[in-house]
Amino acid sequence: MIIWLVKFIEAYYLKKILGDPYYKLARNLGYRSRAAFKLLEINKKFKIIKNGFSVLDLGAAPGGWIQVVREAVGSKGLIVAVDLKYIKPLPWSNVVTIRGNVENEELIKALKNKFNERFDVILSDLSPNITGIWEIDHARQIFLTYCALKIANNLLKKNGAMIAKVFQGDLFNNLLMEFKCLFSSVAMVKPKASRTRSAEVYVVARGFKAY
Repeated sequence: MIIWLVKFIEAYYLKKILGDPYYKLARNLGYRSRAAFKLLEINKKFKIIKNGFSVLDLGAAPGGWIQVVREAVGSKGLIVAVDLKYIKPLPWSNVVTIRGNVENEELIKALKNKFNERFDVILSDLSPNITGIWEIDHARQIFLTYCALKIANNLLKKNGAMIAKVFQGDLFNNLLMEFKCLFSSVAMVKPKASRTRSAEVYVVARGFKAY
């Protein structure tokens, strides 16, 4: 009975994935994840990431956003990608991958020591391991975004920009106020590639004021 149930669930999710047009498109275009289309849409609308920019990508695995950023910044830009998970190597010399934990303040020190200048843009696509218990998942994701904001406070250039995934819920408004304190312009967007039932939105913050 248990084996049958597991096979049924696997078949259900496989059918769901294969029926996803963004999943198919990502495979056809060589992107590592369907999330690439979220960043493509956001950057097309807001023009945050530009040629020659330095970009810090938090929660970067498996690398779909890295690919989009590399297309935008070109060979003269810099992409530093951080994740707890291993990121398979990419064929560009200006992409640096780091295994690190955004909750650990040692990451900030390590990035400061390795890179002399602050970043033009910080991206956060951070998500916790989903438990299925909404209150826990929401609180954990909000906490991770606060960690990303702390990193931005230390590593983002003045007037720089940030794009961050956030789970909407009870804790969302306080987090949004934090963004508004740190940036001169804050907008929210739900890309077409985000699943309809998903609580995720993306905060697009420009004009970093702190430090």
